Amino acid sequence: MNISFALNQIIMPNSSFKEFVFLAKKLDLQAIEIRNDVATNLIKENQPYQVKDFCEENSLEILTINALQKFNLWNNDRLNELRELCKFASSAGIQAIVLVPLNDGAVNDIIEQRNLLKHSLKEIVQILNDFNVLGYVEPLGFQSSSLRSKSMVVEEIEKLQTSRLKIVHDTFHHFVAEEKEIFPSMTGIVHISGVSNQFKNIELNDNHRSVIEATDIINNINQIRNFIESDYEGFFSFEPFAKDLSGNKNLLDIIRKNFKYIEDNLKK
Repeated sequence: MNISFALNQIIMPNSSFKEFVFLAKKLDLQAIEIRNDVATNLIKENQPYQVKDFCEENSLEILTINALQKFNLWNNDRLNELRELCKFASSAGIQAIVLVPLNDGAVNDIIEQRNLLKHSLKEIVQILNDFNVLGYVEPLGFQSSSLRSKSMVVEEIEKLQTSRLKIVHDTFHHFVAEEKEIFPSMTGIVHISGVSNQFKNIELNDNHRSVIEATDIINNINQIRNFIESDYEGFFSFEPFAKDLSGNKNLLDIIRKNFKYIEDNLKK
């Protein structure tokens, strides 16, 4: 089974953009995701053409900017921020903006969640069209999230009859949300990270997300296999938030070992 790996910038949140690109190159990757919520905020620190040129020099494409936060709490602030992100993405040759929902426990009612989603997506599509950029909606599986379900997002995207919107399948959030169904043809990118069985009886959060190995409890190998055996042809982007991993001096070897474990187990 062939798998295309990518790397999310959360793995090196305090490093320079060049260091992040060089890590991806050493791993022989073809794609990365950049973030606007880490210490090295490329959106603020670089002109888009600089980012584009440097990636082209290193034969890398940037799949997404992660992210427009609280996208479903639509107002003028969201509108202006999305326009700026799309402007940067369009100029830098970046394919998509990840759209992340409000996650503060304030919106628990399903009807209200759907109404917020419906309203925001309708507005967002117009802006994405203006800049020829895609939007990847990423439900968060946490109980505090105002959007936990991929199925709800898929339903609303289909109502809009747009090709501008897809979903993010995140193996961690898929597990935390206790979702069963996957939507390969509607998926723009798959985020992968592992959770060790030492955390199996506690409420999981982002800092539990690390490498994928034999102790993994969120069934990454089967989730990945299901996508590879489907019509999904996109990337599997490694997105571990664990602070002890990002600060590890042997990060390159750890990631290589992680990717090899996945590839070896997909063959079984």
